[in-house]
Amino acid sequence: MFISLCRSCGTPAAALMSFSYDGAEVWLDDLSTPSQSEGGVALCSQHADTRTAPVGWTLTDRRRASDRHLFIPLEPANVA
Repeated sequence: MFISLCRSCGTPAAALMSFSYDGAEVWLDDLSTPSQSEGGVALCSQHADTRTAPVGWTLTDRRRASDRHLFIPLEPANVA
């Protein structure tokens, strides 16, 4: 089985970033979802969550909500 690694840090990838120069668009997709464009850049969750688009471009995060880790709700600690 082939495991994709993050282009930025080498940890296991969780997302694929693809882009269109003509449309000035960037997309983040789950690795399990076939990309609509050829190729792409594999990213771990941390790097996918903090990725921004160039000025004037549009970034669309098409990952499942469960795969977006930027805003993880914190559970209060049980204090006895």
